[in-house]
Amino acid sequence: MPRHHGSRPRLALALTGGQALAVLDEDALTALLDRAPLAFTVVGADRLAPVGAGAGRTADPSAAATVLAARTTAAAFLFASSPVRDHPYNLARRVASLGHLSHGRTGLVVGVADPYVAALAARTHGEGPELTRRAGTAEAHDLALATRELEQTWPYDAIVADREQRIFARGDRIRRADHQGVYSVAGPLTLPAPRTGASVVAWWANRADELEAAADVADLVIVPHGLASGARSVLDAASGRHFADPGHRPLLFAVVDVPPGTAAADARASTAAAAGADGIVLRPTGPDPREAIELAGRLHAGGDLAAGPLRARLGLPEAADLLPDGPGVFPAPVPQR
Repeated sequence: MPRHHGSRPRLALALTGGQALAVLDEDALTALLDRAPLAFTVVGADRLAPVGAGAGRTADPSAAATVLAARTTAAAFLFASSPVRDHPYNLARRVASLGHLSHGRTGLVVGVADPYVAALAARTHGEGPELTRRAGTAEAHDLALATRELEQTWPYDAIVADREQRIFARGDRIRRADHQGVYSVAGPLTLPAPRTGASVVAWWANRADELEAAADVADLVIVPHGLASGARSVLDAASGRHFADPGHRPLLFAVVDVPPGTAAADARASTAAAAGADGIVLRPTGPDPREAIELAGRLHAGGDLAAGPLRARLGLPEAADLLPDGPGVFPAPVPQR
């Protein structure tokens, strides 16, 4: 659903693993990020896009996002994942756990491939272990879908904490996912969904042939600047089946590179050229992300700072129940007197 004409697009930030570590190395920089007018920050952009792959230090995206969320109070984070390094069950546990810890300020961004894994395979002449699945659009789509389903296997409101009847949770509402696709996952998770609702799932699409799959499963899609205009029509034609409001469509964010020394006027010109995008992802190309974070403040000077759960701050509707007929795992609890 495109932004209204004349309104400013939302701003976001993309950090490589090394840049995320630079933020964590300096308390003042962490505080600057927390005060910045950003809808969210992608953690692990170097694990999603091939530009500059393998250069410099990196970090596990989910671990870095966890520490960043713990050291901030307002900033929101999407951590990078891909089918070549993550399995849906482990991924869903991390997503749900981080959703609880951050009070809904976190989510997941899926990519088709991980350039670091590809670089490792090249160095070992392909003799290293295959971590989970090969890189591919179908694999990324199924990873995102299975992760969404698993997070819904234990609804948060199944926890009733009824002391009088001595019932902690309605076990009969905990469901199996029974997902059969590229991955075969039964579930359920061993922890409930976050109190704030389903975690946000994004897709970083580097090519046009990923857009249809991305639009089918993601709350928002991030694309290179040059794909923004064509991506809008693909997203508008999506089914919206993963939203409780089926008339809603995924948000579109376009990536704008921010080299060191970028002036605010140049950045404004680049953001204006991203036709049809709901938001802009500023991607610093140097090792120090400070200038890009400060640039966000200049671009949205005087604007309201984002607050609350990420799904709400992006104006996304609740997620659809993907398991309406999911088989129960436990019998109904018996009241104890």
